[in-house]
Amino acid sequence: MDLKKSSIRAMVLLLISLACVSLIVPSLAQSNIGSDYMNIDVNIHDGYAITTVEEKLDNTGNSSVTDKFQFLIPEGAFMSAFSITIDGEEYQADILENEEAQQKFAEAVSSGRTAGLLETRDTELFSYSLNFEANQSIIVKLTYEQALARTMDEYEYLQYLQSNHVVEDLSVTVDISSSTDILSVETPGLETDISYPSTDSAKVEYSSEGLQDSDMTIVFKTENTDSDGEMLFYEINGTGYFMHIFSPTADELGTSPLNKDIIFVIDKSGSMDGMKIEQVREAFSSIITDLPENDRFNIVFFDSDDMPYSDEILMANEDNKAQAASEVLGTDSWGGTNINDALVEALEMFYAKSDNVPVIVFLTDGEPTEGVTSTAVIRQNVLEANNVDAAIFSIAFGNEYSYDFNFLQALSLENKGIAVYFEENSEASAGISDFYETISTPLVTDLVFTYDEGTNVVITGKDHLFAGSEAIILGNYDEGASVITAVADGSTGDGDYTSEHKFSVQTMDDNSFIPRLWAYNTIRDKLDMMKVEGETDELVSEVTALSLVYGFVTPYTSFFVEIPQVEEPEVDDSDMEDFDSLGSDEEMVVDMVVNEVEEAMDESMPLEEPSEDYAEEESPGFGMILALSMFGFAMFCSKIKRQ
Repeated sequence: MDLKKSSIRAMVLLLISLACVSLIVPSLAQSNIGSDYMNIDVNIHDGYAITTVEEKLDNTGNSSVTDKFQFLIPEGAFMSAFSITIDGEEYQADILENEEAQQKFAEAVSSGRTAGLLETRDTELFSYSLNFEANQSIIVKLTYEQALARTMDEYEYLQYLQSNHVVEDLSVTVDISSSTDILSVETPGLETDISYPSTDSAKVEYSSEGLQDSDMTIVFKTENTDSDGEMLFYEINGTGYFMHIFSPTADELGTSPLNKDIIFVIDKSGSMDGMKIEQVREAFSSIITDLPENDRFNIVFFDSDDMPYSDEILMANEDNKAQAASEVLGTDSWGGTNINDALVEALEMFYAKSDNVPVIVFLTDGEPTEGVTSTAVIRQNVLEANNVDAAIFSIAFGNEYSYDFNFLQALSLENKGIAVYFEENSEASAGISDFYETISTPLVTDLVFTYDEGTNVVITGKDHLFAGSEAIILGNYDEGASVITAVADGSTGDGDYTSEHKFSVQTMDDNSFIPRLWAYNTIRDKLDMMKVEGETDELVSEVTALSLVYGFVTPYTSFFVEIPQVEEPEVDDSDMEDFDSLGSDEEMVVDMVVNEVEEAMDESMPLEEPSEDYAEEESPGFGMILALSMFGFAMFCSKIKRQ
């Protein structure tokens, strides 16, 4: 018996021993990934949210396939866990440096093993790749964490309800708890079940057959802490972690809100034509109309040139506001984008000896194209011109590819502000107005926090405290400390402000999230520093080290998971002995079947290599299946004959 026939005989015996073969027509096996369900569980405690998304995915094709999925998480969130479950066994991903993770995944894919890679190239856009075996189901579980900002007395949690495949069953459960009472919970635009198990907890539940067109937004209000704030503690591995929540009201501070000198720097270049300029007119005319009378303001329009509305800052009386709002409504768009001259012009308008808080609200939809076009030089010029320490809040507007958001973030971060962005849609005008409202009422400026027992202190937000917002400060302390004294210094409308309070150290299991929140904000702080200083070796090393210790996916770290390889079972020699002991009649039948299989295999061999983008694999031909069926029938007859 030649080697080829011997191999085919062994293959035939193995196939028959595995399963009965049905007669079917030839078909193509497609690489088709479907989703059975998606379960989203969220736990929010004192504004720190941990979200777990679990989804069951099925490869319904007859061949292995590698698919890549992309998804959004909210701004400021970090991915913190990734696992895949197969046949009831869960495999947790390891956090690795990017290069190592990518190399391991490439090796797994080339070997046909099941593996997953989760990485990011942006703080909000994540992707994960999965290598599916044929007809395999995989449960994917992703966890991300974020610190929610409190603005206008409210927290807002956003959950994207999007997928690149059809989800048949969706369920969302959100548990909210707080150190102070929860006053209200709403889910605008979405019908949900909301319950309040206690004064300091709430629960939101939602389910549907498939995904909705809109995402889920949860808005909830909590009661303020007292004027000195509240401090939470947790200790682990010999290190203490504290979280100081500072959110006094104007009444608790015993002062009135600070007055502002505010200048709106508005892009009216040619790219703003159409819906953009209409939404800017609507938003800023309304904002100017609502300015408090004790504020002062001005507007600097710019395209290829800068065009101040007035040569000096104006009092926000009714006449000045009405005329300025009318000017905004009548503005048109054309020309290039001269960012440098517009910002420098605005900064030179502030009064050096004013008691008002200097603020710039800067809106643009594009990159600089006129005058100084180097973003590095623009940042340098703005810093040199900002001799009054004005806070610059940047609004990126429109298509994300039309503006340099990294530049706008760096510009704002090094000038006591933040940068946000809004897409060009029907809700943009309201979004711009809502953002302005969060910075419209400063209570305390130049805030500095010190702690007698605190080290490695990091503060969320900036050194200005606005009405309805809060400052969260995190740090370490020695495990043996019994009291931590917190001192807050700043300036209010009535002069210098100082708050000093002694907090007794009392650790609680419910505060186990604090070490991760500290690491999360420390990483965020260093990533922000990179936007200003660049990717220095020291900052990259610090971010990478913290990410590896605490398990966060960042631009320098990724999750990798692989299913252990199962060894193939050895062929039992007794099967071949049984085959060799067949009589002459049975041997003749087997020879006939082997010849049929051999011909079927020759017919199914591809004439050329398939293209790379062709992800389909041809199923066994009808002739081969018929031959196997004939063999099974022959073996059955042989067995009857022997009996």
